[in-house]
Amino acid sequence: MLVPKATPDLAPVLEAQIAALRAVSELLRAQLTDTREECDRLRQKAEQLALPPPAPVPVPPRRRRHRRRWWQPAW
Repeated sequence: MLVPKATPDLAPVLEAQIAALRAVSELLRAQLTDTREECDRLRQKAEQLALPPPAPVPVPPRRRRHRRRWWQPAW
């Protein structure tokens, strides 16, 4: 004759897993917050150290070159 096995109470195991997942979630959230703050700090530092744009270089006006047309002699 088979004896029915008692099903173990899984509630404590599941509660422990949930608690562990919540702890990991809190650690990841704190790490994300720290990373965002560091990114903002580095962005501000980069903006402070950024070089100003170069001054525009004046372009001299183009001289008109005398073009020889096909009907004009080369001399």
